[in-house]
Amino acid sequence: MRMKKWGIALVAVTMAGVLAACGGNTDIQEDGNKAGQENISAESTQNAESVRSMETEQSNVLIVYFSRYGNTDYPNDMDASTSASVVLDGDERFGTTGYIANLIRQSVGGELHLIETKETYPEDFDELTDQNHDEMDDGYLPPLKESNLELAKYDTVFIGYPVWATDVPQAVLSFLDEYDLSGKTVIPFCTHDGYGAGNSYQSIGKASNAGKMLDGLAVEAEDVPTAQKTVAKWLDSIGIPGQNASENLGETAIKIQVGGKELDGVMYGTPLAKEIQGKFPLTVSMSGYGGREYYGGIEFTPEKADGGQLYFENGDITYCGTNNSMAIFYAQTDQPDLTMEVIPIGRVTSDLSVFDTFGSTEDITFTLAE
Repeated sequence: MRMKKWGIALVAVTMAGVLAACGGNTDIQEDGNKAGQENISAESTQNAESVRSMETEQSNVLIVYFSRYGNTDYPNDMDASTSASVVLDGDERFGTTGYIANLIRQSVGGELHLIETKETYPEDFDELTDQNHDEMDDGYLPPLKESNLELAKYDTVFIGYPVWATDVPQAVLSFLDEYDLSGKTVIPFCTHDGYGAGNSYQSIGKASNAGKMLDGLAVEAEDVPTAQKTVAKWLDSIGIPGQNASENLGETAIKIQVGGKELDGVMYGTPLAKEIQGKFPLTVSMSGYGGREYYGGIEFTPEKADGGQLYFENGDITYCGTNNSMAIFYAQTDQPDLTMEVIPIGRVTSDLSVFDTFGSTEDITFTLAE
């Protein structure tokens, strides 16, 4: 085993190429189709370099992650718009695990660090799969690029990665072999293609020698664009609530006119929410349903509607791609589960009891707050 180091870390957020394991076999599962998996623009390199140099006031928190992107030489002309592993946020592009790392940083502060191997991984997916199998079978730890990391200043270390063959990539184990995390609080997070965290949490716990290890977060790649609330809830559940969450998530204050009343709300800073917000002022004819929601179709089809969930929280403003509609959920009832997936794009912040006074059909207008 190499001599352990201590270090300062700064993490690059733009990552892509999320790989997950299928069932119980050892194959690396792609995050989306194979072509899409590799469609990652070199433009993200600039994002990675700029984020790598970031420092924040919350310097006792480190967010470390490994990704295929940043460790693979991709052609400069790749189209990120068709990739299932890339999140488009306006003109910026982020890999899925990098996007989660960025959400964590936005919420709790800290510094970011991209784990980089000396030798890049193959661009060809099948070759990568074979190499990963070989590394795992041989217990090989790929050498990492030299850095000036000093871990002494960090009390809490988040470790992120895509799930490869139901486990962590070997490069993550290289990092844990090279840097001493003993006595620190370690928190894993990962992205996957539908098969969960696999054995990765156990591997992180064993290899990190953590003083304390908190519950991890596993996010399916298709749910990453709408994961702000998921990340916030997870951080709160493990006792690390975010600071200034509304500002950090880029929420925008809005007004909602309905039934002669004006309500307050916010739109989230997600690509989908921003796209719909760009249509404001927006009036939607909505019908009441089940004593829990108002919903109605919209006249345009958003392009950035990825992910979805079959549950809601009171106050949620959502988009549903199945019937191209928006909804406002205002009450949990005896029908808490949904039959069509919805994507939260904002929330009503005013008293929700007012919705009980509205008619069966209402024209609801969304505008930006002045």
